[in-house]
Amino acid sequence: MKRLLGYPRLALAARLHDGAWRELDTWHPRCDPRIPLRPREPSRSVGCSPGQARIPWVRNAIKWHLSVLLESGALTWSTLTNQRSQALLRFARWLESLPDPAAAVRDPLQAGVLAADFRCWACDPGNRSSIARPPGEIPAGKVNLDLWSVAGLMDFLDVYRPEATRILGPSPWDALTSAHPAIWLRQRARLRRRAPLADEARYVDDHALAQVTACLPALGEPAGQVVTVTSGGSTRMMPGQDDPQLMRMLLLQILTGRRASEICPCPFGCLSPATGSAISAAEGEAVARFRYGQSKIDAAPGTILVDAETVAVITEQQQWLRDRFPGRELPYLFPQRRANAHTAKPYGNTNYGRSLALFSDLAQITDAAGHPVKLSHTHRFRHTKLTTLAELWLPVHVLQRYAGHSTPTMSMHYVARRDEHAEQAFLATRKLRVDGTAVTFSRADHDALHLLDRADRFLPNGWCLLPPLQRCEKGNACLTCAVFVTDDSHLAVLQRQLEDGHADRAGHRPVPRPARPPHARRQRLAHRAQGRMRRADQAPRHDAGQPGPRRPGSGQPQQPGPRDH
Repeated sequence: MKRLLGYPRLALAARLHDGAWRELDTWHPRCDPRIPLRPREPSRSVGCSPGQARIPWVRNAIKWHLSVLLESGALTWSTLTNQRSQALLRFARWLESLPDPAAAVRDPLQAGVLAADFRCWACDPGNRSSIARPPGEIPAGKVNLDLWSVAGLMDFLDVYRPEATRILGPSPWDALTSAHPAIWLRQRARLRRRAPLADEARYVDDHALAQVTACLPALGEPAGQVVTVTSGGSTRMMPGQDDPQLMRMLLLQILTGRRASEICPCPFGCLSPATGSAISAAEGEAVARFRYGQSKIDAAPGTILVDAETVAVITEQQQWLRDRFPGRELPYLFPQRRANAHTAKPYGNTNYGRSLALFSDLAQITDAAGHPVKLSHTHRFRHTKLTTLAELWLPVHVLQRYAGHSTPTMSMHYVARRDEHAEQAFLATRKLRVDGTAVTFSRADHDALHLLDRADRFLPNGWCLLPPLQRCEKGNACLTCAVFVTDDSHLAVLQRQLEDGHADRAGHRPVPRPARPPHARRQRLAHRAQGRMRRADQAPRHDAGQPGPRRPGSGQPQQPGPRDH
């Protein structure tokens, strides 16, 4: 009964309260519309209870601090409920365990000792885990977040001391100094760089994807019916789950690579016509612009282009909703299943993950190596989609735009380094000699091609691997040269040259002498200049002020020789 009347009680308390919304002990946007939220807030159905802090001067400070950050836009409701409020409530529980809670904000000389004590207390799993979740090892990053949150609270109260005195009244916070936040921040542990996750833990291979698509019809079938699933040469029976929305949500994540927090609050009218340039580039294929519920990055775009398969899934979901709720204006494409008579609440992320976890235990999907694949880890489908696009040679800036990332570094973090694709990419760049043998392109060869931007190394039908300091003696007879290489991209040019040669020999037409290529003329001039400089250096030199030998008849008297005497 208490759980059943929980929301009405909170809504009635918010309606009858005359003060500011931050004065209430429990904050819930569904019960109090005064709480500021973003237009597409994924955690709008989640509340928090800062009133759980039992010490009055700590409780009032936490409420004021969090409300100011939320109203100013420095915090979002998702960050406030999932991280900041939980960290500050842990700080409040630690203060309650002290004999003198006010000592933590009074003497700066004792602040380091107390901050270290809080860090040890926060590392204990028993002080953080709930009853439903078994205690486990606490990562150092979570403890650092608690210390950073407490230091932020102290810094906020120190900077806005006059306002704090006026709103909170006389309290132990008055003894707070500017040294307290810095002392608490020094207790943060230095995080070592973690080894990157194996690609198998983030990428879903084709073997697992085939099983997922084969098991999807079981999600949409009504309860009590049995679906025959054929995958990997085996056939099995699966009971229907009577949740077609869950089936289409998972299928949309696989097709588009969107986050779960972007699919759940997706608007009902999410499809719009594509531009003329996109339609012409699609070459007759049905494409549209898909507007998803982007709420993580403010500057990121909220639309992507989707193909006909994705449009069909969205259109099917829209028609399913029109049949269930005729004549009603629907705000979301995937409304919540239960306790949602007015369809005003979207499908929750928590319910989405919990339902997929139950279905994953039923489907028993494994990858090619035999490892189980948990469907509740939906972010793996985002890694898979971006990896597929990157392997199709999509430019990095286009991949960043599609993923909705603010930096290309984050987009590259999602691309799995698969050995199979690395081998395919290497074979696609192989080079061939004139006799058809493969050439290994070393780093020195690559540098030789680009040394001093030598355009003469790039030929119409291949490349010249002649070292830059050597001189070409073959003119344009590149096809018979041992340092000439080519690849499949020049196949059309080579075939045309071969056909022209056969035609000339068949018609006995005199082949004019081809002109020397420009790079041969440059090399010949450079060789002549080097010869002149060499001869000038070998010429005899004379001291300054004495005339050198002159030719007879040059107009100057000759010096008498020994025979003139």
